[in-house]
Amino acid sequence: MNKPGRNDQCPCGSGRKYKRCCLGREVEHDRFAEALERRVLPRLSQLARFAETAVGVPLDVVARNEFPFWRAPLDEAAAARVVDHLMFDVRLEHYGRTAIDQFVMERGPAFDPVDRAMVEAWRSARRLLYRVDGWSAGFLQCTPVLEESGASIDVWPLGRGAGVVADGAPVALRALVGLDAHICLGRPVTFAGRSVEEVAQAVKRRHLDFVRSKRIVSIDEFLRLEPKALDEEAAVSSRESSIIVPGA
Repeated sequence: MNKPGRNDQCPCGSGRKYKRCCLGREVEHDRFAEALERRVLPRLSQLARFAETAVGVPLDVVARNEFPFWRAPLDEAAAARVVDHLMFDVRLEHYGRTAIDQFVMERGPAFDPVDRAMVEAWRSARRLLYRVDGWSAGFLQCTPVLEESGASIDVWPLGRGAGVVADGAPVALRALVGLDAHICLGRPVTFAGRSVEEVAQAVKRRHLDFVRSKRIVSIDEFLRLEPKALDEEAAVSSRESSIIVPGA
């Protein structure tokens, strides 16, 4: 296969030009992709199947019930978000626990120490608002927006086209520990061209409404208790801009 030109689209599928993506970092990209395929994706796939089986209804039904603010048919990005929700946010009827908690209890003892530690770490992962600081070799460089001391992280999105997210844009994602970097299921949710400051202020207003109407909690606790708040805000952005699927 011929090596792409500097201005050709990168063969990794990011949607960015080769010179702004994997040029010079092919070895790093391929090494992580191989480790991801061998070690991380099998466990994530097992967890996804566990969650979908435990719920026992099709994803489009879950989407209608849990994400009524989505107005378009279920696409790849939205389906990934629904699976993420089933794995980490929904309390399963028969267990009273989230799928990730039940999965660790049932399957975790059979894992080797590295896999068990990785999956255990997923239990505390939350969907947060990030600023995209750049993209290189398959990784989004992301900085938490609502955490003053939050450190920047590298995130490998498990969804096509994530590389076209503009530098400086706000995104919502759940960063899962995946070996020596992080991954997120599907594409990050975007906010239809709004600035980081605009989205952060909108989320803070949602937090304030929650405090006034329900109970006093930190913004971190609010995002844990209201895991679809960022999706709802993205849907508002999408309607205003005529883009009707969060993350599109």
